Amino acid sequence: MNDRSPFVSRVLFPVTVMFALSTVGALRSAANAPKSAPTIVVPYGASEYKYQVVPVDDGIGFERPDFDDSAFGIGDAGFGTREGYCALNNPGDVRTEWPVETDLLVRKTFELPVGTTDVVVYVAVDNDVQVFINGYDISDGLQTHEECPSLDSFTFAVPDSLLQVGTNLLAVRARDRGGLAYLDLEVTRRARLRLG
Repeated sequence: MNDRSPFVSRVLFPVTVMFALSTVGALRSAANAPKSAPTIVVPYGASEYKYQVVPVDDGIGFERPDFDDSAFGIGDAGFGTREGYCALNNPGDVRTEWPVETDLLVRKTFELPVGTTDVVVYVAVDNDVQVFINGYDISDGLQTHEECPSLDSFTFAVPDSLLQVGTNLLAVRARDRGGLAYLDLEVTRRARLRLG
């Protein structure tokens, strides 16, 4: 045994263990870093959606990012019928007409910065809705809704793995089954806060 053995065992070994533990702790705290309050990325009543009214089940593939939407019109949310007994079916909330007993296909791009997490899509709809982000269905198929539309009738969390830094695509199929029609959407995000 040489003269450095006590130094190694008494000083360097504990320092090495403390360094390893602090590194693991730093990695764990980065993964669990605090997050910001939600930021609205696409507000209810947003402008410049690309949209098309189609027969029920028509427009297959419209949700894909590479879909050619040059034949789509440009409209502002909410979409629907302006007259009716539901609170959102009025000339102030319905800015683009959507006839009953049809499907409405809407597409809108939005930007996300580095560090984005916890993206959520909120939906007000009469009757049914299917929501896609970057071509992936986040709603688990067409979701049925009865009665009058209301803000936040549906809430869909977007897996972080589907998000891209920069441009992302929100695509939605809404279906009306008669009576009144309505669709409006909101998208929020959070950001991981940097420590120190």
